[in-house]
Amino acid sequence: MSLGVPLFARGPYLLRALGYTRAQRKVGAFGEYQLFAAVDLAPSGALGQRTFGGDQTSLPLSSTWQARLEQTSTKSFVVVRGGEVTRQWTAPGILPSQPGRLYSLTKSLLSVAIGIALDEGLFPPLETPVAVDRHGAQLTPRQLLRMDSGLEFHEGMAGLNHQSRTYLHPDGRRTALASRVVDKVSQDFHYNDYNTLLLGLLLERGLKAGGWKPADPNLPLVAAWVHERLLLPLGQADAGHFVLDSARHRFPKPESGLCLSALDVARVGQLVLQGGVWNGQQLVSAAWLALSTGRTDAWQGAEAFRRYDTLAWGPWLSQGRGFYAYHWWGSREASGPDTVFALGYHGQVMVISPRHNAVVVRLADRWALKDWWPDVILQGLESGEL
Repeated sequence: MSLGVPLFARGPYLLRALGYTRAQRKVGAFGEYQLFAAVDLAPSGALGQRTFGGDQTSLPLSSTWQARLEQTSTKSFVVVRGGEVTRQWTAPGILPSQPGRLYSLTKSLLSVAIGIALDEGLFPPLETPVAVDRHGAQLTPRQLLRMDSGLEFHEGMAGLNHQSRTYLHPDGRRTALASRVVDKVSQDFHYNDYNTLLLGLLLERGLKAGGWKPADPNLPLVAAWVHERLLLPLGQADAGHFVLDSARHRFPKPESGLCLSALDVARVGQLVLQGGVWNGQQLVSAAWLALSTGRTDAWQGAEAFRRYDTLAWGPWLSQGRGFYAYHWWGSREASGPDTVFALGYHGQVMVISPRHNAVVVRLADRWALKDWWPDVILQGLESGEL
């Protein structure tokens, strides 16, 4: 599959870093997976209908919402209420079945996949210290999931920062093990892609040690696990992809590499909303979902997120409603159950609202809104526009 990959992405890290920005501008965030080596995730075939149940025709969007989506580089948008697709919109030239790169929504889907592996003894228990770098430092999976590992991480794609390295380096395993613990552990929330690379590495090791064999031997273990144990049981309707670090090393990008249609992302949100049950089967334990998406073991309160006061998400975090659990964000509501959501770097959003029995997914090329997308979506659900 690497033959179609641009020359810059087939080279060493420095060449990738130099060529990435220009190449990404040409294809946009939604279709960025075309720039890198990836493996295909075939749809289920057994459950290919567009909706979760029946063939209900979706309702039209209000003129306000349609204008909002058109003006914000949104590519695909799906609303599911009561287990039915009630609204679906795509930008001109985009098909509903078209996959988009999920960026950090991948982290939240990985969290669900880790829960399934934990249930089956194929992932280290959360409090088990594991080696995470070449210097012998040890951390627990819980610390990696909560993003309080103390690992050094400098944000930004410019200047060969850590974010650039974790995103673009052609050897993801080597990159993960090059991380360094520099801060006190379990004392500070620091959103950090090294955490997720290491979790992907732990999942790969656990699957190998447990002797798990994928049905498709051409898929790397982590990609096969997410595909076979999460996406296919949900009736994945559309072809997807999992971006790799490179064609040579074939490590699936656990922090950013999933590429799915908005509808197939919504299936995962619906699974979370239903407490891990799908078609009468418990695919992932309700206890894991409650812990990984809830406030029991989450960073919460404005003080926990002071590091981000000057960034785009700072104003919302400063309100004190937000929390971060095991690779899932959440919002404490004035009445009713908490809202759970996942966010991607370029404005990819999945909102799960138990209060409205709804899941909303937005895939896009950029954030492109001065307001906080999860709140705007919740307002749309509350007003009945969504």
